[in-house]
Amino acid sequence: MDVSSKSVCLFSIFLLFILSVHGQDKCVKRNSCSCVFPNGTGIDLSPSAKNSVYTSKTTYDEKNNGIEIVVTTYYYHPCSDVLLTIDQSTSMNGTTCNRTLSLCRHTSTWNGTIKNKLAKYGDVFEFLGSSNDTAEGVEFSNDGRYIKYFNKTSFSIVDLICTETDDQFYFKDATEPDQIELAFFSRNACLRQIESSRSVGSTLLIIFFSFVIFYLVLGVCTKKFLMGATGIEVIPNLMFWSELPNLVKDGWAFALNGFKLPARGPGPATSPDPNSYDSI
Repeated sequence: MDVSSKSVCLFSIFLLFILSVHGQDKCVKRNSCSCVFPNGTGIDLSPSAKNSVYTSKTTYDEKNNGIEIVVTTYYYHPCSDVLLTIDQSTSMNGTTCNRTLSLCRHTSTWNGTIKNKLAKYGDVFEFLGSSNDTAEGVEFSNDGRYIKYFNKTSFSIVDLICTETDDQFYFKDATEPDQIELAFFSRNACLRQIESSRSVGSTLLIIFFSFVIFYLVLGVCTKKFLMGATGIEVIPNLMFWSELPNLVKDGWAFALNGFKLPARGPGPATSPDPNSYDSI
């Protein structure tokens, strides 16, 4: 048995399997703002990309028995990067958010109570993601339900929640330091028709030729390695394929003759009768 031929055969079958898995419907990224399924439906957040930045509800965490209070706010601008501006008294200089971005986290640490706002001794801005494809990158999930923003060794997830209310941005979870989970509620996060869908004929042709290729590869491997066939004999159902042109020719002749058998000519009777069912 030719080991190299067997390896090629097994690899071909494995490749066909991988292609069939990856050929399943998934939301393919068009840009940092939208993804589309093969049927033309998809997600497009471009109407939500306004001049203003979406701000999450501020969260408060107590540490050291309430002596320290950590105040956290997230900022989000879908589809494109913008330069974040909080207020005139807050400077972005010296932080990782002093450039255009889509995601940023602002953390302030206070010593005392929130009401009195005493002794603010920590003010940190952290870059969490960009919509610029040439930077860290953006990735849509296969089902189009979230966007993943990469930031070197970490990433942030923005869940896309379909709703008919006004656009809203929320913090969800940060138990994993390298995986921040947020949520964006919007009617633009709903599945809708974005592109013209693939025709039924095209889909059927893709399925047909996929089965033909799989049939040939599996048939050749079976006849070669299980039945010991060589040369042209490795083609599955060789007798049928070699007779197919004549069968097609006879079929056309039969159709052009009005789906009738040719008239019997003079001469001795043959067996079976050419006008009988057996002759077909």
